[in-house]
Amino acid sequence: MINEGNIKLPSGIIAALENTHQPNQIPILAIHGWLDNAASFIPLMNELPEYNWTAIDLPGHGNSYHRPPHTHYHFIDWVSDLINIIDVKYGNKPVVIVGHSLGGMLATVLAGVYPELVKKLVVIDAVGLVTQSEGATEIRKALDSRIAQSKKQKTKHISLNVAIKARANAGKIKSTSAELLVRRNIDETEGGFEWKTDKRLRTSSPVRLSEQQSISIIQHIAAPVMLFVAKDGYEMVKSGYKKYKSYYPNLIKKDVIGAHHCHMDEPIGIALEIKRFIG
Repeated sequence: MINEGNIKLPSGIIAALENTHQPNQIPILAIHGWLDNAASFIPLMNELPEYNWTAIDLPGHGNSYHRPPHTHYHFIDWVSDLINIIDVKYGNKPVVIVGHSLGGMLATVLAGVYPELVKKLVVIDAVGLVTQSEGATEIRKALDSRIAQSKKQKTKHISLNVAIKARANAGKIKSTSAELLVRRNIDETEGGFEWKTDKRLRTSSPVRLSEQQSISIIQHIAAPVMLFVAKDGYEMVKSGYKKYKSYYPNLIKKDVIGAHHCHMDEPIGIALEIKRFIG
């Protein structure tokens, strides 16, 4: 059975989904991708009930708190949230982390900067980091995106089914998987079905880690890392693997069937590999 949970941080309440935890089972902290939510891990949680799963909604996503007005969602601030979560939830004891996409990148930074907090790391269709552009043009585009987004209204759909279809089409994801994500991330209003996600998430970031910082972070990861690369996933993941693979001290790569949400659409094979890796 999967239940609602929450983690109270000084900054706000982090919503989570948890399976029925049992004594002496290995805990897993699961971190979803951009514009997804904790429901991203329901298929894996169902396949691997022998672990104590806590799948969070990152701030701005799902049922978690939104950043205060006039602030923004900087990548590194989510890492700070993870540090606080591990403190509150696990008493700063090292934990197994499973991260998909953005969640995998966040977990990568955490594992490199705070290696004592990560026991083992599983990264699904994400490798390396998205780094800072050297040009001023990209910074301006990011700042302009804030202005443009502030003037937009949230998208509304006439029915839940229409929202599910839109999510499935947007991410090359099976309808059943899209439904899991959508049901956790939508509200029914008088004007239709409206996304819960903070619209500021759709702005570009003017500040990212540098290439050299990213390499140094990866080199400082002490935990064993298992990387899943989806056959029909993003090309940036495949090119990122070639670029960053030599910097990981202890990396195991597994090619898997499916697209970017392979852990939702094709969870059985991934679950078996995770079980072998974690023990």
